[in-house]
Amino acid sequence: MLFLLSLIPLLVAILAIAALRMESRLIKAIALLGSISPLLFVPMMVKGVGTTQNIDWFSVGGGQFTISATLLPINLLLFVLVSAIGPLVILYSMGFMDVMHENKRFYIEILAFEAAMLAFSIAGNFILLFIAWEFLSITSYLLIGFWYAKERASTAARKTITIILMGDIAMLAAMAILFASYSTLSFAAIISQVAAHGMNSATAAALTLVLFAAFTKSAQFPFQEWLTAAMEGPTPVSAFLHSSTMVKAGVFLVMILFPLFQLTRLMPVIVVFGGLTALIGISNALVGRHIKKVLAYSTIEELSLMFFALGIGAYAAAIYFFFAQTFYKALLFFYSGALMKANNTEDITQMGGVSRHRLLFISGLFGVLALAGFVPFDGFFANAFLESSATNLLSYGFMLMIDLLVSLFIARWFFIPLKKPKSDAIATKLDFAYGMLPKIMFVPIVILAIMTLAASYLFGYISSLSNSMATYGYGIASGTTISYLDMALESALVVFGVIVMYALFYRREYREDWKTLLGQHLLANGRIFETFYTYVSGFALHIAGAFEFFDSELNASFDEIGKVVAGFGNYVRELQTGAVNFYALAAVAGVAVIIILLVA
Repeated sequence: MLFLLSLIPLLVAILAIAALRMESRLIKAIALLGSISPLLFVPMMVKGVGTTQNIDWFSVGGGQFTISATLLPINLLLFVLVSAIGPLVILYSMGFMDVMHENKRFYIEILAFEAAMLAFSIAGNFILLFIAWEFLSITSYLLIGFWYAKERASTAARKTITIILMGDIAMLAAMAILFASYSTLSFAAIISQVAAHGMNSATAAALTLVLFAAFTKSAQFPFQEWLTAAMEGPTPVSAFLHSSTMVKAGVFLVMILFPLFQLTRLMPVIVVFGGLTALIGISNALVGRHIKKVLAYSTIEELSLMFFALGIGAYAAAIYFFFAQTFYKALLFFYSGALMKANNTEDITQMGGVSRHRLLFISGLFGVLALAGFVPFDGFFANAFLESSATNLLSYGFMLMIDLLVSLFIARWFFIPLKKPKSDAIATKLDFAYGMLPKIMFVPIVILAIMTLAASYLFGYISSLSNSMATYGYGIASGTTISYLDMALESALVVFGVIVMYALFYRREYREDWKTLLGQHLLANGRIFETFYTYVSGFALHIAGAFEFFDSELNASFDEIGKVVAGFGNYVRELQTGAVNFYALAAVAGVAVIIILLVA
């Protein structure tokens, strides 16, 4: 049953392919129905928490390979998030996607992407996880490069799939090691065997490869730049990618295997890489001008904080952050898509007039306050819970610093497009542009704005998932309280950051003077990484060219040797004349030569 639920969007996508000649509206209706369907079965799935279903696939050399689906509390959480955001993405797309002939292909790909993520969310072993993992890579490649006529979109899609495939190879190697060690690829079976017999070096090596794969998928240092390049895809795709699907897959994988990671020396590695990636993401977001790339760097920072929380053992805090980030991040991408559509630009310094559209303005404000961590939005509880989970003063101070920097960059991102138009003519034009935005785009925006508040009331339930995971072999420290000191510090830092950016970017005219340009060059390290990757790929290309030259020359040498041997064979073949006298003479000559050689 679990398998069928995850496949519903894919089956609907196949139906949509069969109905390609139908009217575009019908395709949209089919896509929306297919996306909503899994959500309808959630009440039934809640009753089945803890169940596992297996399907025998094949056996080789006595080893049985099965596809396993499970429904632990965190599996159900991810399934619900994907099922909830999917229909909102399709609703938004109905207004955002303009070109009619592209719509059918878009909805087919987005449904396939949702199906892959649903299958990933209920994976009970590495086989189903790897199948879904690969399907996610393929569908994300198609969606990021959806506008393939644009060179930047095609380049971004190739960059994405190249980096992710490195992690896929590492994942496959880890699976081989684990199967050789435990004769199973079931998460529960491996966790129980390690708990009974202890961690060995082979398993630790496999987990290192798994962590490498998770870092590539969730855009952690040094693989973070593919996520900003992926902004060349349509905005609904960006919202789906960043809120509840692919980029969280790496974090979710570490959550699933957390009891194993706890027994290794990889936990400090996760903390260091998470902290470093957070600083890289924030530094670029502070000076970014591309409206979606700033949000992309924000996602990089949020994913790194989830890893950071897992690294310090704050499992419950990581789960709630994982949950809360879904709603405000999807909301902010939808908000940015509306601004891009109305202003016909992706540069926040070239936008304006959004405050005149009250519904869009208030919804965007909700998303910004949630991301910044303003009370009573879900982001406030996520950030405060992280701080309460700090294991020492250093990690606590680091999180407070991150809170301040986050409030600075998201307030800057929000205030710059709020500028009043420079003339009445421009104001009238913008009012018309905002007024002409399709009304259906605002339905998911309003729903998500409400969810940023409603999700706060689920804090106790979501964070208590870590306690319920203990019954499934997850020895995780519990704790769902937030101290008043953490709440006060969090609020004070957010208010301070917003006030500073209000004074700098709303009360004053935005100017690119030498100070601004210097700050951009110092903080925008994404260009440094891009240059480094360019040199590395160029060096690899030269190495590949050398091997190609060697291979072609070796091939040519063997061809020449073959031609000589073939020519000699053709000459010898001509000696076969069929004349007996000639054969007799040749035999006598041969005997004579042998005798001479023996005598000599």
